[in-house]
Amino acid sequence: MHKGTSLCLLLVALLSLPATAEVHSEPRHLLARALSAAPPLAVAASDRQWLNERRRLVLGSSHPDYPPFDINISQADYEGLTADYAGLIAEQLGVPIEVRRYASRAQALDALRAGEIDLLGSSNAFEASDADLVLSTPYADDLPVIVSRQNQSLPEGDNLEGLRLAMVDHYLPIHTVQQLYPRAQLNLYRSTLAGVAAVALGQADVYLGDAISADYAIAKGFQERVKVDHFVKAPPSTFAFALARDDQRLLQLVDLALARIADSERLNILRRWTGGSTSVLLDRRLDALTAEERDWIARHRQIKVMINTSLAPLSFTDAQQQPRGIALDLLERIGLRTGLRFQVVESESFEDMVEQVAQGKADMIGAIGYGVLRAQRVRYSRPYMISPRVLVTRQDAPALDAVQPLQGQRVALLRGSPSLEGLERQYPGLHTVERENPLQLMEAVANGDADVALSSQINATYFINQVFNGRLRIAGLLGDEPALATFAVSPTEHQLQAILDKALLSIPPDELEQLVNRWRTNTVVSDSPWRNYRTLALQVLVLAALLLTGVVFWNTYLRKLIHQRSEAQRALQEQLALSRGLLEQLRQAKDDAEQASRAKSTFLAVMSHEIRTPMNAVIGLLEMALEDSRHGHSDRQALEAAHDSAIGLLELIGDVLDISRIESGHMTLQPVAIDLVELIRSTLRIFEGSARLKGLALRAVLPATPAWVLADPLRLKQVLSNLLSNAIKFTDHGQVDVSLLMTSLDAGLHQASLQIKDSGVGIGASDQARLFTTFSQVDGRQARQGAGLGLVISRELCELMGGELTLHSIEGLGTQVDVRLTLPGAEPNADATLVNAVVEAISGPLQVLVVDDYPANLLLLDKQLRSLGHQVSLADQGKAALALWQAGHFDVVITDCSMPVMDGHELARAIRAQERETGASACRIIGVTANAQAEERQRCLDNGMDDCLFKPIGLQALRACLPLAAAPQPDQAGEAPRSSGFDLAELRHLTQDDNQLIRRLLEQLARSSAEDLQALQALGANPLPEALVPVVHRVKGGAKMLKVRGVKQDCEALEQAIAQGEPVDRLLARLQASLHGLELELRQSLSAIEGSN
Repeated sequence: MHKGTSLCLLLVALLSLPATAEVHSEPRHLLARALSAAPPLAVAASDRQWLNERRRLVLGSSHPDYPPFDINISQADYEGLTADYAGLIAEQLGVPIEVRRYASRAQALDALRAGEIDLLGSSNAFEASDADLVLSTPYADDLPVIVSRQNQSLPEGDNLEGLRLAMVDHYLPIHTVQQLYPRAQLNLYRSTLAGVAAVALGQADVYLGDAISADYAIAKGFQERVKVDHFVKAPPSTFAFALARDDQRLLQLVDLALARIADSERLNILRRWTGGSTSVLLDRRLDALTAEERDWIARHRQIKVMINTSLAPLSFTDAQQQPRGIALDLLERIGLRTGLRFQVVESESFEDMVEQVAQGKADMIGAIGYGVLRAQRVRYSRPYMISPRVLVTRQDAPALDAVQPLQGQRVALLRGSPSLEGLERQYPGLHTVERENPLQLMEAVANGDADVALSSQINATYFINQVFNGRLRIAGLLGDEPALATFAVSPTEHQLQAILDKALLSIPPDELEQLVNRWRTNTVVSDSPWRNYRTLALQVLVLAALLLTGVVFWNTYLRKLIHQRSEAQRALQEQLALSRGLLEQLRQAKDDAEQASRAKSTFLAVMSHEIRTPMNAVIGLLEMALEDSRHGHSDRQALEAAHDSAIGLLELIGDVLDISRIESGHMTLQPVAIDLVELIRSTLRIFEGSARLKGLALRAVLPATPAWVLADPLRLKQVLSNLLSNAIKFTDHGQVDVSLLMTSLDAGLHQASLQIKDSGVGIGASDQARLFTTFSQVDGRQARQGAGLGLVISRELCELMGGELTLHSIEGLGTQVDVRLTLPGAEPNADATLVNAVVEAISGPLQVLVVDDYPANLLLLDKQLRSLGHQVSLADQGKAALALWQAGHFDVVITDCSMPVMDGHELARAIRAQERETGASACRIIGVTANAQAEERQRCLDNGMDDCLFKPIGLQALRACLPLAAAPQPDQAGEAPRSSGFDLAELRHLTQDDNQLIRRLLEQLARSSAEDLQALQALGANPLPEALVPVVHRVKGGAKMLKVRGVKQDCEALEQAIAQGEPVDRLLARLQASLHGLELELRQSLSAIEGSN
């Protein structure tokens, strides 16, 4: 497009160059393309003699050209519309015509007056105003038109006030133009091309010229920029040959020759030089309109027409968001014929357009198919285009059935399509997929939402070639009835319908066909690989070819669609890149997981060794102690060794749990004000005995004054204990030195530098690199003496506290560990004395309320608390406990967390609420649960409890959470425990060998087991979860209290099955069998106890 425009502008510049000084004419050869079908004119003998004497006629022409009338492209030939008529005159008169070209129109006129030439072509009213000249019979119409820019629209009666009006200097007399447009600024140009280019380039606002030459100039290079806006309201004129007024004899002969030219030949000449738009140029007016219709046009100049922007090539929007297409070009021609102006309103739905027109919100629809149902809401004009109805499928889809092509197919068609009813009758198995416009029909098939799309051939061909090339194809025709494109108007606008019909009838079929062909895409769809995989370069080539013909415009909708596809491809590439990244991350995670699994496998092997070693000591020593007890002996040293091994095993499990908490991010600190110096001293006192046993000197260099900081004393002591334990464990002789250096920093911070240095075996460089890796251990002797978790936990805790732990060791010389912590300063803890005073004030027997729905747990806690010297009250449910608490005074409440009716959490909230209401001092509430989870402990604290104990509960745990009381008198020693199916030894340990209490517990446990078994059996084979869960939890609590592992494991398995919604019948039967066995073992143990008495 731009290239064609540039060539035209260059031609304008060349044509606009000033004439040379030469005033003589240049000879040209008459290149006439028309041949007359009529025989030569039979002239009178005198006229023939006169012509023979003249021997030739001379036709004048001037520079610049006036195409398509006068064209002097070559240096030798004169051609054009006027040349064809001159050739026919020469043929009819039997005399040759020579052509002379002059430098200007004025020189040509002077030559005509002087008799140098006989004829001057392309003459109109301008030459007719010359008294010395006369015009022959016309050979073409001269209809003045106004040409404006594409984005500009002027009413037909506009006086062009203030506008710059361009015109060829010899088109109309100046006074005639000034009468038509007195307020316009007239600018004269030497040629039509220069005047039209001035409008296109913004050098003029409008151009005034004849319709034929203006249309020719626009078609040659300015179709995208300018247009014929309207006809001038002036008397029509014509183009003819100008002759000298005194040359009447030649005038008569020329008129006779022109009269013998048939209308068909005139039409052929006009078609040859105007691109075929003959009817537009010959007859722009509609004489068939009635007076009523002309009056309607005068009152309704502006017509609101709706177009579907996705109906290419009938209607769409181009790259500049301007409406284009067959319907728009047809409306432009109708506007030229009728004077109507069309305001385009865009839509993407046929139903919306019908609704707008039916309601009177718009006047007409620019392109729509005919339908019986729609005819009830709108009036249709006569059709202006027909196109076969075709079936569109995917490129790789199988061929359609020849007899029943749509049977069982998903067919995409326009919403409200007139074809729907007939198709459903013809194909009962048809599945319809409705869409709003033809483009969406193609998208539905391309995306797999439909199998076949029903469309007109012109729509389908256009979209397949432009958008879906290689993806869709036309699979066949549907029926013999073609699709029709018509206008549609409101039912009340019958006059507009009549005007449109008459305007369409005035346009010859060949012109309509040329108009359609201008927008038709003729790309052939094939299955060749080149066409299936052509790239954007082909689209550029096709676009260039279309631009050279000047008949195709890119529309915005297609451009948006291509952009969307590009964006989708880009998004796909990004998604693929993301997927590759995720796969890489997955591979890395897999490798990490495998490495972690190998490390954990190694760790579990070590843990198995570390657990089995103390367990071997515990089990073996207990077996020996039991064997000695049968003979009346008591090996206290063996029991102490077993106890120490069990404590070591508990610490090992604690280390593993700490590692799990740290890695999961659940480890939290609880900083309080502490004296760091005193904390280190108290920890050193714990390890003094171990150091003395190994003959080691445990030396400390500590500040002389207290160092009060804000830190978590439990975790600090854990770090120091781990480091001291390792130092003593791996040092056989020499000493262990501990030093602390406090340094004051800004903002109230203090840096604590703690150093533990030993003279032990040291650690090799290769082992140091693996020392702080989770689930890994050093090799050699050290690995067999510990689990290797202490340093890992210590370093993680230091980093959690915002510090660091570094290790320096030389194998054979010893190890030095440095801990650096930055801690906030704190005021001395004044509450410590107060706490001690309170403890001393309440030392002695405490009033303890114990709440548990499991009788065995009640009896056990009762005995344990009484052995600690406290007064105990018992309650088997929350409401009874609340009543006891309200009636009496209790220092401590120990409650099971999970109970029916009112659980421990509800009881704690109720007690705290009444304390707030009455202003009473808060008692200590301790929760007891079998669910040993951190979340459960936090839940207890959130509900107002002071602490939470996990079953099983030993005396040491009770002592830790209760003030000491006077120790009770020891009971008479009972019989030593003996082995049985039920672990009676565990019960003896928990009750401190109280045979009376053991008997009561066994009786109560037996009854409870029988009741639990009966309760489970009463629930049936498939009980409801809400009824089963409380019973199972109660059984589990008792089993965990007495360490009946079989029953406990059965309860846990049943709880997990309930939580996951799995069948419970098999697990329920197993638990019932375990309870039955437990009942028998309890009865046997009870008989053994009674027999020993």
